[in-house]
Amino acid sequence: MARPGLILLLCVFADFVHSRVPMAADCSPMKTEGEILSGYGLLRNLTHPCRYNLLTPPGPQNISVRIYIYNSQATHNLHYNLHLLLQFEYQDPRLAYHSVAPNTYKITGGEDLKDMVWTPHIYLANDQKSTVMGSLKKDIMVSVYPDGTITFAQRLKTTVACLIKLHKFPFDEYHCSLMIETWIYNISKLFLKWEDDSPVSITPNTHMSEYYISRMWTSTSKESGFFITNFYKYRDNIGSYSALMVTFSLRRQVGYYIMDYYVPSTLMVIISWVTFWLDSNAISGRINIGISSMLTFITLSSQTGSAMPKVSYIMANEVWFIACTTFIIGSLVEFAFVNTIWRRRRNVELKKVTGKHILKSTLTPKLARRQLEELKEKSVSSPPDLGSTSSSLPASLASQLPFRFLVLPPPMEDDDDEKELEQVRDFPVDSHTSQDRSIMTLASDEEIRPTGNFTTMTPQEIAKWIDTKSRVIFPVSFIMFNILYWGFIFLDVTFQKSTEER
Repeated sequence: MARPGLILLLCVFADFVHSRVPMAADCSPMKTEGEILSGYGLLRNLTHPCRYNLLTPPGPQNISVRIYIYNSQATHNLHYNLHLLLQFEYQDPRLAYHSVAPNTYKITGGEDLKDMVWTPHIYLANDQKSTVMGSLKKDIMVSVYPDGTITFAQRLKTTVACLIKLHKFPFDEYHCSLMIETWIYNISKLFLKWEDDSPVSITPNTHMSEYYISRMWTSTSKESGFFITNFYKYRDNIGSYSALMVTFSLRRQVGYYIMDYYVPSTLMVIISWVTFWLDSNAISGRINIGISSMLTFITLSSQTGSAMPKVSYIMANEVWFIACTTFIIGSLVEFAFVNTIWRRRRNVELKKVTGKHILKSTLTPKLARRQLEELKEKSVSSPPDLGSTSSSLPASLASQLPFRFLVLPPPMEDDDDEKELEQVRDFPVDSHTSQDRSIMTLASDEEIRPTGNFTTMTPQEIAKWIDTKSRVIFPVSFIMFNILYWGFIFLDVTFQKSTEER
């Protein structure tokens, strides 16, 4: 039962061998000059199996490569999409027909003509995916000239991976390379080289929405600076293969980020400073401005970085984000500080009206706290005699006593004639006079007057003083940061442009 199938298979194989390697008797002679030969008829005569073997190259070949780019587009996921025309040219002496058909300038065809002649196997080494364009048929064109020169062109759409570093985002620049290599034959049989005149051309009106090509350059595998990967190292172990590379330097267009990120974030920081002109006791207004500025800025930053790849290092826009966040949170912290001071009930004595002395006195020096602790311990060990009288406490210490040491006198019978008083316990400060106790009586509305060279400020005055200083400190600090930030960016861009010109 299996014999008919085997016989049929042998017949098919015999026909295939006969069509590929026919006998010498079947080889028809070349047409003479008098006979009309053109187009496919001429090429069929030239590529007759008795004269032409399309499986073997016509000896060592130097293949010239040229690329024409119709359009390109870089994506956020480190890919570079190219729509290009790949063209390479080589010579096959077996297809020279100038002596047979001198009036035929060239023979041009598509994919069917490509199947009739030998073509080198050239591929894109670093593409993610590639597709030969074409609707009904693939966009392939083969031209054969009288001296045997063959030009092969195909229209491709390819995606390549890019080497990118986002440290300077959005002022970054990264390189995308397209590598072309021979597949079957090593460098001893096939050698790739770029065309001498304009090896890589780009459509003049091509435009990318977010990037622009600042420069491009070509290189070959013979150059010392050629990009070598582990794949190429592996290929070198089995033979040296010729390769070409064109590199595109893509620079990001920063207009979008300036208008949609840096300018709005700067306005958010400035809006957060409005709280310095509001009253220190305007709690709802100052909190609403600070929180709204912070949430708006975070939303703006998240939208900007949502399309970017996740990296583990700090980028330039993140430095800006950290700085702006610090200024906005700083305005909130400043409000919490001045509001706490505003609600205090005791005045502060200052040796000098300077920032150092105001902050030191406002934050309660450690020496005064120690004295208060000693006073509390002495009050527990020896209860005070409210009836005894002696010299009053110093004004600087009495102003720091907490309210739990105040003893209110019994209510007066006639409140209209008498003034309400507050009695303060007079605790012994010196160990030698620990037995002497006194009561210090102060009017509730009377302020402690400065003694000697000291000046007294109310908590409200201190809060307003801090707000006034913040109106200058915050803007000046932000301006200094901008000078450093944009100065570094400008110097870096200038250095890169000077390097490119070299």
